[in-house]
Amino acid sequence: MYKLMIVEDEPIERKALRMILNRNFFNLDIVEDAKNGIEAVELAKIYKPHIILMDVKMPENTGLEAQKRIIKFLPEVKTIMLTAYSDFDYAQEAIKVGAVDYLLKPANPNDIKIAVEKAITATRNKESRKPTHPQSNDVPENILDAVITYIDNNFTEKITLDTAAKFVHLHPQYFSKYFKKNVGVTFTDYIAKLRIERAKNLMINTDKTIAQISSEVGYTDPAYFSKVFLKYEKQSPYKYKRSNC
Repeated sequence: MYKLMIVEDEPIERKALRMILNRNFFNLDIVEDAKNGIEAVELAKIYKPHIILMDVKMPENTGLEAQKRIIKFLPEVKTIMLTAYSDFDYAQEAIKVGAVDYLLKPANPNDIKIAVEKAITATRNKESRKPTHPQSNDVPENILDAVITYIDNNFTEKITLDTAAKFVHLHPQYFSKYFKKNVGVTFTDYIAKLRIERAKNLMINTDKTIAQISSEVGYTDPAYFSKVFLKYEKQSPYKYKRSNC
């Protein structure tokens, strides 16, 4: 699960970006939004996002100023800058302070999707090259990419730590430690968050019942699904559906 932070001073823009991301990605944990550059720096320290979608022009520190500060303690963060200014100097400055992409507002949803996909791929490739366990010399460099792809494609099925470990030919106990160290969350949390994000998307965009959604995202027991949803979202799926439909 990759953490993404939205930094935008306009509430409508923040909501629109979140909707686009929820509609297109099930492997993103969209953390708390920041309303200005100062908040962006503080929240980045707390959440340590892998990807940031940040407006350039904001009060209390511009996106460029915030990026300069964030890159000092999150040097590998993938920041996508959003701006209403089609000025080459802005684009040049954004790249200079470490941004990986630069989109003109109002950004096309497909352009946002492509930019975020590129950022996820870059993050995943970087993580797959990180040194891991002292005994990991026999582990292929692309193992993380392979297992994440496997999980992302099968999380709605009955997938367990054992089946994922078997897929990449690792002992389950070692695989569990390897996954946590490289992804930042446990295997169980990663699967649960993928399923919850998929469920939230279905609640917002379909008329399916909670029981139907529960089954579709990989939970055979709606009561257990509700328990897991409450744990991660701090509200029941029924309350979430009512407040977002």
